Amino acid sequence: MEVVSCGRNIQRVQKAICSGYFRNAAKRDPKEGYRTLVDEQTVYIHPSSSLFKNPPEWVVYNELVMTTKEYMREVTAIEPKWLIE
Repeated sequence: MEVVSCGRNIQRVQKAICSGYFRNAAKRDPKEGYRTLVDEQTVYIHPSSSLFKNPPEWVVYNELVMTTKEYMREVTAIEPKWLIE
């Protein structure tokens, strides 16, 4: 396979992450935090994340860490249509 850089098109990277971590998708809950799509668990963006102060509507994450709450770590914003592509 040919290796091709995404250049400044970060959407390619986000789509690639989404395709690998689609089971770790979550949608923002209007009441509190996020809800995972697979098991509807309430989770939160980790406070050390750059997305913490400006949370997107949809995300995928790499891992969950349980401290005072169930926190998502290594989070990126996604478009929901990428989940079905």
